[in-house]
Amino acid sequence: MSGATSHSDTGTQRSTLDVINQIESTINIYLYPCLIEYSLIALTVFFLMWRNVGKTRGDAFLRFSDRHIFTVNCARASRGLLIGGIIILLTILTLIPTYLLNDDAIAVTHITELVLLTVSLFIVFIGFIHTTKLYYDPHAHVDAFDRVLILVTTFGDFAYSFFGLFASIFIDRSKSQLPIGIEISIGFLAIFQTFLQSGFILDTLKRRTKSKFEIRNKPGRETVTALLLINLAIWLHDTFSAKKVRLNPIQTAYYDAGTWAIIQAFTSPLSIFYRFHSSVCLADIWQEVYGDSENHNGIKPREKFSRHRLANMNSRHDTEH
Repeated sequence: MSGATSHSDTGTQRSTLDVINQIESTINIYLYPCLIEYSLIALTVFFLMWRNVGKTRGDAFLRFSDRHIFTVNCARASRGLLIGGIIILLTILTLIPTYLLNDDAIAVTHITELVLLTVSLFIVFIGFIHTTKLYYDPHAHVDAFDRVLILVTTFGDFAYSFFGLFASIFIDRSKSQLPIGIEISIGFLAIFQTFLQSGFILDTLKRRTKSKFEIRNKPGRETVTALLLINLAIWLHDTFSAKKVRLNPIQTAYYDAGTWAIIQAFTSPLSIFYRFHSSVCLADIWQEVYGDSENHNGIKPREKFSRHRLANMNSRHDTEH
């Protein structure tokens, strides 16, 4: 009796371990990029902390307090919200075949990626046309944190796209399950869109609405809104489908599964994080560049009033002494 009970307990423990191992192997694909992204953010934060140790800024407490005051004004962004929301919804719907289909999942994934890259590239072009008309402030405050992460993740996204494009160009056409033209188009579009979007973000972060016409009409805000949501859609798509080894048969056939898995381990997390961080930077542009509360010199009235009050307090203190 005790032997049967012991055998039953051992079988239960083994089945439990098998279930745990199966769950771990399933979610490991999604958790590994999160680990790399977290490490990258931590590295950047500690680097900035090390660089700023011992430095003092007189208005640091004013900037810190300003960041806790958050208001949302959706003026001139309705069409961008509508277009971006529809694209996110359609992207989520295309993720379903990834888990229900086998051969067709590859075609659905690549066509979705091609459409997202094409639309995002078109919107970046339109955004450049509008935002280059805004006032460029070379002294505008841009966090070094954002600049460093954009540059690092741009390189990672470029590396991932380059290796995929290289395999698409030089693979034996008979081994391809998809038209080579789709793979090559995705590679070129991804590289071109990434560099163009990074330039757009770094340039627009220093733009400001200066004239009354710009403050009222907010040129380019709709395209920034749409681009923000499209980057979130690409981030969702890449996280849950496009960066899986089994959905990249051309790269797997050219490099072999082990080599491509290693390439993905180094480049895929940066490529995925690039989309997420681009959305964060575009949200900063959406709020800061088109803010109604800034005057023509790029100084917020609240900040200007605080500085004026601080100067008055200092002068009064000097007079008393």
